[in-house]
Amino acid sequence: MKFVLALVALVQLIASCVPNTPSAPPDAQLPGVYRGDASTAASLGNVPWRTLYDDPVLQALIQKALERNFNVEIAYANILQAEANLGITAANQSVFVNGVVQAPYDVTTGTKAPGTPSSQFLPLAGVTANYQVDLFGKLASATGSARNQLLSTQAAFETVLATVVADVATAYFQLRELDQVLAFTQSAVTAREKNVRLMTLRVQGGESSMQDQRQAEQSLYEVSQNIPALRQSIAQTENALAVLTGDYPHDIARGLPLEQQIKMPALPQTGVASELLQRRPDIRQAEYAIAAAAGNVDVARKLLYPSITLGASAAVGGQIINGETIKAPIPILTPINGAFYGPLGLFSIVAQLLQPIFNGGQIRSQIHLAEAQKQQIAVSYLQTVHRAFEEVSDDITSYNESRLRTTQLELYERASLDSVRLAMERYENGYTSYLEVLDAQTREYQAQTDVAQGHLNERLALVQLYLALGGGWQTQ
Repeated sequence: MKFVLALVALVQLIASCVPNTPSAPPDAQLPGVYRGDASTAASLGNVPWRTLYDDPVLQALIQKALERNFNVEIAYANILQAEANLGITAANQSVFVNGVVQAPYDVTTGTKAPGTPSSQFLPLAGVTANYQVDLFGKLASATGSARNQLLSTQAAFETVLATVVADVATAYFQLRELDQVLAFTQSAVTAREKNVRLMTLRVQGGESSMQDQRQAEQSLYEVSQNIPALRQSIAQTENALAVLTGDYPHDIARGLPLEQQIKMPALPQTGVASELLQRRPDIRQAEYAIAAAAGNVDVARKLLYPSITLGASAAVGGQIINGETIKAPIPILTPINGAFYGPLGLFSIVAQLLQPIFNGGQIRSQIHLAEAQKQQIAVSYLQTVHRAFEEVSDDITSYNESRLRTTQLELYERASLDSVRLAMERYENGYTSYLEVLDAQTREYQAQTDVAQGHLNERLALVQLYLALGGGWQTQ
Protein backbone atom coordinates (compact mmCIF):
# COMPACT_ATOMS: atom_id res chain seq x y z
CA MET A 1 0.00 0.00 0.00
CA LYS A 2 2.84 2.35 0.83
CA PHE A 3 4.42 1.53 -2.52
CA VAL A 4 1.20 2.48 -4.36
CA LEU A 5 0.92 5.77 -2.47
CA ALA A 6 4.56 6.54 -3.20
CA LEU A 7 4.06 5.76 -6.88
CA VAL A 8 1.04 8.06 -7.10
CA ALA A 9 2.93 10.86 -5.34
CA LEU A 10 5.90 10.42 -7.69
CA VAL A 11 3.69 10.58 -10.79
CA GLN A 12 1.97 13.73 -9.52
CA LEU A 13 5.35 15.33 -8.85
CA ILE A 14 6.55 14.53 -12.35
CA ALA A 15 3.31 15.83 -13.81
CA SER A 16 3.73 19.17 -12.05
CA CYS A 17 7.18 19.53 -13.61
CA VAL A 18 5.87 19.39 -17.20
CA PRO A 19 5.57 23.05 -18.31
CA ASN A 20 3.08 24.18 -20.94
CA THR A 21 4.31 25.52 -24.26
CA PRO A 22 4.22 29.37 -24.44
CA SER A 23 1.13 30.43 -26.37
CA ALA A 24 1.62 34.21 -26.57
CA PRO A 25 2.11 35.67 -30.07
CA PRO A 26 5.58 36.96 -30.98
CA ASP A 27 6.40 40.63 -30.49
CA ALA A 28 5.46 42.41 -33.71
CA GLN A 29 7.45 45.54 -32.73
CA LEU A 30 4.65 47.85 -33.84
CA PRO A 31 5.36 51.35 -35.17
CA GLY A 32 4.02 54.21 -33.08
CA VAL A 33 1.90 55.70 -35.90
CA TYR A 34 0.62 54.81 -39.34
CA ARG A 35 2.26 56.24 -42.39
CA GLY A 36 0.31 59.16 -43.82
CA ASP A 37 -1.64 62.13 -42.49
CA ALA A 38 -4.36 60.91 -40.15
CA SER A 39 -6.13 61.82 -36.94
CA THR A 40 -5.37 59.81 -33.80
CA ALA A 41 -8.80 60.58 -32.39
CA ALA A 42 -11.32 57.77 -31.87
CA SER A 43 -10.77 55.29 -34.67
CA LEU A 44 -13.16 54.96 -37.55
CA GLY A 45 -12.87 51.20 -37.02
CA ASN A 46 -14.85 51.47 -33.76
CA VAL A 47 -17.89 52.94 -35.51
CA PRO A 48 -20.73 50.46 -36.13
CA TRP A 49 -21.52 50.05 -39.80
CA ARG A 50 -25.07 51.39 -39.35
CA THR A 51 -23.62 54.67 -38.10
CA LEU A 52 -21.10 55.00 -40.92
CA TYR A 53 -23.43 53.94 -43.73
CA ASP A 54 -26.51 56.03 -42.98
CA ASP A 55 -28.39 55.46 -46.25
CA PRO A 56 -31.49 53.37 -45.27
CA VAL A 57 -31.40 51.48 -48.57
CA LEU A 58 -27.74 50.58 -48.11
CA GLN A 59 -28.40 49.57 -44.51
CA ALA A 60 -31.14 47.21 -45.63
CA LEU A 61 -28.86 45.66 -48.26
CA ILE A 62 -26.06 45.13 -45.73
CA GLN A 63 -28.42 43.60 -43.16
CA LYS A 64 -29.82 41.23 -45.76
CA ALA A 65 -26.32 40.24 -46.86
CA LEU A 66 -25.24 39.53 -43.27
CA GLU A 67 -28.23 37.23 -42.90
CA ARG A 68 -28.17 35.46 -46.27
CA ASN A 69 -24.75 35.81 -47.87
CA PHE A 70 -23.30 32.40 -48.71
CA ASN A 71 -19.81 33.21 -47.42
CA VAL A 72 -21.34 34.20 -44.08
CA GLU A 73 -23.29 30.94 -43.92
CA ILE A 74 -20.16 28.92 -44.73
CA ALA A 75 -18.19 30.76 -42.04
CA TYR A 76 -20.98 30.09 -39.53
CA ALA A 77 -20.95 26.41 -40.46
CA ASN A 78 -17.21 26.43 -39.71
CA ILE A 79 -18.03 27.70 -36.20
CA LEU A 80 -20.51 24.86 -35.71
CA GLN A 81 -17.84 22.37 -36.78
CA ALA A 82 -15.31 23.89 -34.36
CA GLU A 83 -17.87 23.73 -31.54
CA ALA A 84 -18.55 20.07 -32.30
CA ASN A 85 -14.83 19.33 -32.40
CA LEU A 86 -14.42 21.00 -28.98
CA GLY A 87 -17.22 18.83 -27.60
CA ILE A 88 -15.60 15.69 -28.99
CA THR A 89 -12.19 16.60 -27.56
CA ALA A 90 -13.52 17.66 -24.15
CA ALA A 91 -15.47 14.40 -23.87
CA ASN A 92 -12.16 12.51 -23.64
CA GLN A 93 -11.86 13.81 -20.06
CA SER A 94 -15.14 12.14 -19.10
CA VAL A 95 -16.03 8.62 -18.01
CA PHE A 96 -17.09 6.45 -20.95
CA VAL A 97 -19.90 4.02 -20.08
CA ASN A 98 -21.10 1.44 -22.60
CA GLY A 99 -23.73 -1.23 -22.50
CA VAL A 100 -22.79 -4.71 -23.72
CA VAL A 101 -25.18 -7.44 -24.83
CA GLN A 102 -23.93 -10.60 -26.47
CA ALA A 103 -25.41 -14.00 -27.12
CA PRO A 104 -22.91 -16.35 -28.79
CA TYR A 105 -24.28 -19.76 -29.81
CA ASP A 106 -21.84 -22.49 -30.85
CA VAL A 107 -22.60 -25.91 -32.38
CA THR A 108 -19.92 -28.58 -32.71
CA THR A 109 -20.48 -31.47 -35.14
CA GLY A 110 -18.45 -34.45 -36.26
CA THR A 111 -15.90 -36.26 -34.16
CA LYS A 112 -15.44 -34.32 -30.90
CA ALA A 113 -12.89 -34.54 -28.15
CA PRO A 114 -14.17 -36.02 -24.91
CA GLY A 115 -16.16 -33.51 -22.90
CA THR A 116 -16.79 -31.19 -25.84
CA PRO A 117 -20.44 -30.05 -25.79
CA SER A 118 -22.53 -30.38 -28.90
CA SER A 119 -24.05 -26.92 -28.38
CA GLN A 120 -23.29 -24.00 -26.17
CA PHE A 121 -25.27 -20.76 -25.59
CA LEU A 122 -23.57 -18.05 -23.47
CA PRO A 123 -25.82 -14.97 -23.18
CA LEU A 124 -24.36 -11.94 -21.40
CA ALA A 125 -25.61 -8.43 -20.54
CA GLY A 126 -23.58 -5.80 -18.73
CA VAL A 127 -21.94 -2.39 -18.66
CA THR A 128 -18.34 -1.23 -19.00
CA ALA A 129 -16.77 2.00 -17.82
CA ASN A 130 -13.40 3.55 -18.74
CA TYR A 131 -11.70 6.67 -17.50
CA GLN A 132 -8.31 8.03 -18.51
CA VAL A 133 -6.56 9.80 -15.65
CA ASP A 134 -5.16 13.07 -17.07
CA LEU A 135 -2.13 13.24 -14.78
CA PHE A 136 0.11 15.09 -17.20
CA GLY A 137 -2.60 17.32 -18.69
CA LYS A 138 -2.52 15.82 -22.18
CA LEU A 139 -6.31 15.77 -22.45
CA ALA A 140 -6.58 19.25 -20.95
CA SER A 141 -4.08 20.56 -23.52
CA ALA A 142 -6.07 18.97 -26.34
CA THR A 143 -9.26 20.56 -25.03
CA GLY A 144 -7.56 23.94 -24.70
CA SER A 145 -6.27 23.67 -28.25
CA ALA A 146 -9.76 22.88 -29.55
CA ARG A 147 -11.19 25.81 -27.58
CA ASN A 148 -8.64 28.20 -29.07
CA GLN A 149 -9.38 26.81 -32.51
CA LEU A 150 -13.05 27.62 -31.91
CA LEU A 151 -12.14 31.18 -30.93
CA SER A 152 -10.00 31.46 -34.07
CA THR A 153 -12.92 30.27 -36.17
CA GLN A 154 -15.22 32.83 -34.54
CA ALA A 155 -12.71 35.58 -35.35
CA ALA A 156 -12.59 34.32 -38.95
CA PHE A 157 -16.38 34.62 -39.03
CA GLU A 158 -16.10 38.27 -37.96
CA THR A 159 -13.59 38.84 -40.77
CA VAL A 160 -16.13 37.50 -43.25
CA LEU A 161 -18.81 39.79 -41.80
CA ALA A 162 -16.58 42.85 -42.18
CA THR A 163 -15.64 41.87 -45.73
CA VAL A 164 -19.27 41.37 -46.75
CA VAL A 165 -20.19 44.80 -45.33
CA ALA A 166 -17.36 46.39 -47.34
CA ASP A 167 -18.30 44.48 -50.51
CA VAL A 168 -21.94 45.56 -50.34
CA ALA A 169 -21.03 49.20 -49.67
CA THR A 170 -18.50 49.17 -52.51
CA ALA A 171 -20.95 47.72 -55.03
CA TYR A 172 -23.70 50.12 -53.93
CA PHE A 173 -21.48 53.19 -54.28
CA GLN A 174 -20.34 51.97 -57.70
CA LEU A 175 -23.99 51.61 -58.67
CA ARG A 176 -24.81 55.14 -57.56
CA GLU A 177 -21.80 56.48 -59.51
CA LEU A 178 -22.99 54.66 -62.64
CA ASP A 179 -26.47 56.13 -62.12
CA GLN A 180 -24.96 59.60 -61.94
CA VAL A 181 -22.86 59.12 -65.08
CA LEU A 182 -25.85 57.70 -66.94
CA ALA A 183 -27.98 60.69 -65.90
CA PHE A 184 -25.64 63.38 -67.20
CA THR A 185 -24.83 61.25 -70.27
CA GLN A 186 -28.53 61.16 -71.17
CA SER A 187 -28.70 64.90 -70.53
CA ALA A 188 -25.69 65.43 -72.80
CA VAL A 189 -27.30 63.29 -75.50
CA THR A 190 -30.47 65.38 -75.29
CA ALA A 191 -28.49 68.61 -75.62
CA ARG A 192 -26.45 67.30 -78.55
CA GLU A 193 -29.52 66.02 -80.35
CA LYS A 194 -30.83 69.58 -80.10
CA ASN A 195 -27.55 70.86 -81.53
CA VAL A 196 -27.82 68.45 -84.47
CA ARG A 197 -31.34 69.67 -85.23
CA LEU A 198 -30.26 73.30 -85.04
CA MET A 199 -27.20 72.65 -87.18
CA THR A 200 -29.34 70.90 -89.77
CA LEU A 201 -31.54 73.99 -89.99
CA ARG A 202 -28.47 76.22 -90.30
CA VAL A 203 -27.13 74.07 -93.14
CA GLN A 204 -30.50 74.18 -94.89
CA GLY A 205 -30.54 77.98 -94.48
CA GLY A 206 -27.03 78.29 -95.83
CA GLU A 207 -25.64 79.61 -92.56
CA SER A 208 -23.33 76.63 -91.89
CA SER A 209 -21.55 73.96 -93.87
CA MET A 210 -22.28 70.25 -94.03
CA GLN A 211 -19.00 69.71 -92.19
CA ASP A 212 -20.47 71.51 -89.17
CA GLN A 213 -23.50 69.22 -89.26
CA ARG A 214 -21.34 66.09 -89.45
CA GLN A 215 -19.21 67.31 -86.56
CA ALA A 216 -22.37 67.87 -84.48
CA GLU A 217 -23.47 64.32 -85.32
CA GLN A 218 -20.05 62.96 -84.34
CA SER A 219 -20.31 64.77 -81.01
CA LEU A 220 -23.74 63.21 -80.43
CA TYR A 221 -22.71 59.66 -81.24
CA GLU A 222 -19.50 60.01 -79.22
CA VAL A 223 -21.66 60.38 -76.11
CA SER A 224 -24.71 58.26 -77.01
CA GLN A 225 -22.57 55.14 -77.57
CA ASN A 226 -21.74 55.21 -73.83
CA ILE A 227 -25.34 54.63 -72.79
CA PRO A 228 -25.52 50.88 -73.66
CA ALA A 229 -22.20 50.27 -71.89
CA LEU A 230 -23.42 52.15 -68.81
CA ARG A 231 -26.69 50.22 -68.72
CA GLN A 232 -24.74 46.99 -69.00
CA SER A 233 -22.49 47.98 -66.09
CA ILE A 234 -25.52 49.00 -64.02
CA ALA A 235 -27.24 45.67 -64.63
CA GLN A 236 -24.09 43.71 -63.79
CA THR A 237 -23.54 45.71 -60.59
CA GLU A 238 -27.15 45.13 -59.56
CA ASN A 239 -26.70 41.43 -60.22
CA ALA A 240 -23.56 41.36 -58.08
CA LEU A 241 -25.39 43.13 -55.24
CA ALA A 242 -28.30 40.72 -55.46
CA VAL A 243 -25.98 37.70 -55.20
CA LEU A 244 -24.13 39.32 -52.28
CA THR A 245 -27.46 39.48 -50.46
CA GLY A 246 -28.18 35.82 -51.17
CA ASP A 247 -30.69 36.42 -53.99
CA TYR A 248 -30.86 35.76 -57.68
CA PRO A 249 -30.25 38.80 -59.95
CA HIS A 250 -32.93 41.49 -59.70
CA ASP A 251 -33.36 45.26 -59.69
CA ILE A 252 -31.84 47.13 -56.75
CA ALA A 253 -33.58 50.04 -55.02
CA ARG A 254 -31.80 53.39 -54.81
CA GLY A 255 -31.30 55.69 -51.85
CA LEU A 256 -29.21 58.81 -51.37
CA PRO A 257 -27.14 60.18 -54.28
CA LEU A 258 -23.43 59.48 -54.28
CA GLU A 259 -22.38 62.91 -52.94
CA GLN A 260 -24.53 62.39 -49.82
CA GLN A 261 -23.10 58.96 -49.01
CA ILE A 262 -20.88 58.86 -45.88
CA LYS A 263 -19.66 61.89 -43.97
CA MET A 264 -16.20 62.59 -45.38
CA PRO A 265 -13.77 63.79 -42.65
CA ALA A 266 -11.00 66.22 -43.49
CA LEU A 267 -8.49 63.68 -42.13
CA PRO A 268 -9.15 59.96 -41.73
CA GLN A 269 -9.60 58.93 -38.11
CA THR A 270 -7.36 55.95 -37.40
CA GLY A 271 -6.90 56.04 -33.63
CA VAL A 272 -3.81 54.71 -31.88
CA ALA A 273 -1.83 52.24 -33.99
CA SER A 274 -1.47 49.62 -31.25
CA GLU A 275 -5.27 49.28 -30.97
CA LEU A 276 -5.31 47.61 -34.37
CA LEU A 277 -4.26 44.28 -32.82
CA GLN A 278 -7.45 44.09 -30.77
CA ARG A 279 -9.75 45.56 -33.39
CA ARG A 280 -8.93 43.52 -36.48
CA PRO A 281 -10.51 40.07 -36.32
CA ASP A 282 -7.96 38.50 -38.68
CA ILE A 283 -5.16 39.41 -36.23
CA ARG A 284 -7.13 37.95 -33.32
CA GLN A 285 -7.75 34.88 -35.45
CA ALA A 286 -4.00 34.48 -35.90
CA GLU A 287 -3.41 34.92 -32.15
CA TYR A 288 -5.87 32.16 -31.29
CA ALA A 289 -4.30 29.96 -33.96
CA ILE A 290 -0.92 30.33 -32.21
CA ALA A 291 -2.49 29.33 -28.88
CA ALA A 292 -4.15 26.31 -30.52
CA ALA A 293 -0.83 25.28 -32.09
CA ALA A 294 0.87 25.59 -28.68
CA GLY A 295 -1.73 23.22 -27.27
CA ASN A 296 -0.98 20.73 -30.03
CA VAL A 297 2.72 20.89 -29.10
CA ASP A 298 1.80 20.12 -25.48
CA VAL A 299 -0.29 17.14 -26.56
CA ALA A 300 2.58 15.78 -28.66
CA ARG A 301 5.14 16.28 -25.86
CA LYS A 302 2.95 14.61 -23.26
CA LEU A 303 2.69 11.47 -25.35
CA LEU A 304 6.16 10.68 -23.94
CA TYR A 305 4.73 10.35 -20.44
CA PRO A 306 2.74 7.43 -18.97
CA SER A 307 -1.01 7.27 -19.39
CA ILE A 308 -3.22 5.68 -16.74
CA THR A 309 -6.60 4.22 -17.60
CA LEU A 310 -9.14 2.91 -15.09
CA GLY A 311 -11.69 0.40 -16.28
CA ALA A 312 -14.60 -1.40 -14.63
CA SER A 313 -17.22 -3.81 -15.87
CA ALA A 314 -20.25 -5.60 -14.46
CA ALA A 315 -22.52 -8.11 -16.14
CA VAL A 316 -25.03 -10.90 -15.67
CA GLY A 317 -25.01 -13.97 -17.84
CA GLY A 318 -25.91 -17.59 -18.17
CA GLN A 319 -24.82 -20.87 -19.73
CA ILE A 320 -26.93 -23.33 -21.66
CA ILE A 321 -24.87 -26.34 -22.69
CA ASN A 322 -26.38 -29.19 -24.71
CA GLY A 323 -29.78 -27.63 -24.09
CA GLU A 324 -29.45 -27.71 -20.30
CA THR A 325 -29.19 -24.63 -18.13
CA ILE A 326 -26.10 -24.62 -15.93
CA LYS A 327 -27.12 -23.57 -12.44
CA ALA A 328 -25.02 -21.29 -10.28
CA PRO A 329 -22.36 -23.35 -8.51
CA ILE A 330 -22.37 -21.00 -5.52
CA PRO A 331 -25.58 -20.74 -3.44
CA ILE A 332 -25.34 -16.97 -2.99
CA LEU A 333 -25.52 -16.40 -6.77
CA THR A 334 -29.24 -16.03 -7.35
CA PRO A 335 -30.68 -17.42 -10.62
CA ILE A 336 -32.74 -15.04 -12.77
CA ASN A 337 -35.75 -16.73 -14.43
CA GLY A 338 -33.95 -20.04 -13.99
CA ALA A 339 -31.58 -19.25 -16.86
CA PHE A 340 -29.49 -16.09 -16.19
CA TYR A 341 -27.48 -15.50 -13.06
CA GLY A 342 -24.64 -13.39 -11.88
CA PRO A 343 -22.22 -11.93 -11.28
CA LEU A 344 -20.20 -15.19 -11.38
CA GLY A 345 -16.94 -13.25 -11.54
CA LEU A 346 -18.29 -10.86 -14.19
CA PHE A 347 -17.57 -7.73 -12.15
CA SER A 348 -14.06 -6.36 -12.46
CA ILE A 349 -11.95 -3.21 -12.00
CA VAL A 350 -8.80 -2.80 -14.09
CA ALA A 351 -6.09 -0.16 -13.74
CA GLN A 352 -3.66 0.13 -16.64
CA LEU A 353 -0.49 2.20 -16.95
CA LEU A 354 0.93 2.57 -20.43
CA GLN A 355 4.46 3.94 -20.88
CA PRO A 356 5.88 4.32 -24.42
CA ILE A 357 9.30 2.66 -24.66
CA PHE A 358 10.14 2.34 -28.34
CA ASN A 359 8.08 3.51 -31.31
CA GLY A 360 10.66 4.19 -33.98
CA GLY A 361 10.85 7.92 -33.14
CA GLN A 362 7.18 8.45 -33.99
CA ILE A 363 6.40 10.56 -30.92
CA ARG A 364 9.54 12.68 -31.36
CA SER A 365 8.55 13.29 -34.97
CA GLN A 366 5.05 14.32 -33.87
CA ILE A 367 6.61 16.82 -31.46
CA HIS A 368 8.84 18.25 -34.19
CA LEU A 369 5.87 18.46 -36.54
CA ALA A 370 3.73 20.31 -33.97
CA GLU A 371 6.58 22.71 -33.17
CA ALA A 372 7.19 23.42 -36.86
CA GLN A 373 3.48 24.09 -37.39
CA LYS A 374 3.47 26.49 -34.42
CA GLN A 375 6.49 28.28 -35.86
CA GLN A 376 4.79 28.62 -39.23
CA ILE A 377 1.62 30.02 -37.63
CA ALA A 378 3.72 32.50 -35.63
CA VAL A 379 5.35 33.77 -38.83
CA SER A 380 1.90 33.99 -40.45
CA TYR A 381 0.78 36.11 -37.49
CA LEU A 382 3.63 38.57 -38.06
CA GLN A 383 2.80 38.62 -41.75
CA THR A 384 -0.85 39.38 -40.95
CA VAL A 385 0.12 42.26 -38.66
CA HIS A 386 2.51 43.79 -41.21
CA ARG A 387 -0.09 43.44 -43.97
CA ALA A 388 -2.69 45.12 -41.75
CA PHE A 389 -0.44 48.15 -41.22
CA GLU A 390 0.31 48.23 -44.93
CA GLU A 391 -3.40 48.24 -45.77
CA VAL A 392 -4.16 51.04 -43.31
CA SER A 393 -1.25 53.15 -44.56
CA ASP A 394 -2.23 52.56 -48.22
CA ASP A 395 -5.84 53.49 -47.55
CA ILE A 396 -4.85 56.65 -45.63
CA THR A 397 -2.83 57.77 -48.63
CA SER A 398 -5.58 56.76 -51.04
CA TYR A 399 -8.20 58.72 -49.11
CA ASN A 400 -6.13 61.88 -48.75
CA GLU A 401 -4.92 61.92 -52.35
CA SER A 402 -8.37 61.07 -53.72
CA ARG A 403 -9.83 64.09 -51.94
CA LEU A 404 -7.10 66.35 -53.31
CA ARG A 405 -7.64 65.01 -56.81
CA THR A 406 -11.41 65.45 -56.58
CA THR A 407 -10.89 69.09 -55.61
CA GLN A 408 -8.82 69.64 -58.74
CA LEU A 409 -11.37 67.76 -60.86
CA GLU A 410 -14.18 69.98 -59.59
CA LEU A 411 -12.17 73.05 -60.64
CA TYR A 412 -11.61 71.40 -64.02
CA GLU A 413 -15.36 70.77 -64.33
CA ARG A 414 -16.27 74.38 -63.55
CA ALA A 415 -13.71 75.64 -66.07
CA SER A 416 -15.02 73.20 -68.69
CA LEU A 417 -18.63 74.31 -68.18
CA ASP A 418 -17.66 77.94 -68.62
CA SER A 419 -15.51 77.04 -71.62
CA VAL A 420 -18.56 75.58 -73.37
CA ARG A 421 -20.50 78.81 -72.75
CA LEU A 422 -17.66 80.97 -74.08
CA ALA A 423 -17.06 78.77 -77.13
CA MET A 424 -20.75 78.91 -78.05
CA GLU A 425 -20.75 82.70 -77.78
CA ARG A 426 -17.65 82.96 -79.98
CA TYR A 427 -19.19 80.62 -82.55
CA GLU A 428 -22.51 82.48 -82.67
CA ASN A 429 -20.64 85.78 -83.12
CA GLY A 430 -18.54 84.32 -85.91
CA TYR A 431 -15.20 84.45 -84.11
CA THR A 432 -14.45 80.70 -84.25
CA SER A 433 -15.48 77.47 -85.93
CA TYR A 434 -17.94 74.93 -84.55
CA LEU A 435 -14.99 72.61 -83.88
CA GLU A 436 -14.05 74.73 -80.86
CA VAL A 437 -17.54 74.24 -79.45
CA LEU A 438 -17.33 70.47 -79.93
CA ASP A 439 -13.92 70.33 -78.28
CA ALA A 440 -15.23 72.27 -75.28
CA GLN A 441 -18.26 69.96 -75.00
CA THR A 442 -16.01 66.90 -75.11
CA ARG A 443 -13.87 68.26 -72.30
CA GLU A 444 -16.99 69.14 -70.32
CA TYR A 445 -18.36 65.60 -70.55
CA GLN A 446 -15.00 64.10 -69.60
CA ALA A 447 -14.74 66.46 -66.64
CA GLN A 448 -18.18 65.44 -65.40
CA THR A 449 -17.23 61.78 -65.72
CA ASP A 450 -13.93 62.32 -63.88
CA VAL A 451 -15.63 64.20 -61.03
CA ALA A 452 -18.15 61.41 -60.54
CA GLN A 453 -15.30 58.90 -60.51
CA GLY A 454 -13.42 61.12 -58.04
CA HIS A 455 -16.35 61.18 -55.62
CA LEU A 456 -16.59 57.40 -55.93
CA ASN A 457 -12.87 56.92 -55.30
CA GLU A 458 -13.06 59.01 -52.12
CA ARG A 459 -15.82 56.84 -50.74
CA LEU A 460 -14.25 53.58 -51.81
CA ALA A 461 -11.02 54.64 -50.10
CA LEU A 462 -12.96 55.32 -46.88
CA VAL A 463 -14.73 51.95 -47.18
CA GLN A 464 -11.40 50.17 -47.49
CA LEU A 465 -9.87 52.19 -44.66
CA TYR A 466 -12.83 51.30 -42.46
CA LEU A 467 -12.26 47.62 -43.27
CA ALA A 468 -8.49 47.89 -42.75
CA LEU A 469 -9.01 49.48 -39.33
CA GLY A 470 -11.11 46.49 -38.25
CA GLY A 471 -14.54 48.01 -38.76
CA GLY A 472 -17.66 46.40 -40.15
CA TRP A 473 -18.23 43.34 -37.99
CA GLN A 474 -19.46 45.26 -34.94
CA THR A 475 -23.15 45.36 -34.12
CA GLN A 476 -24.92 48.54 -33.05
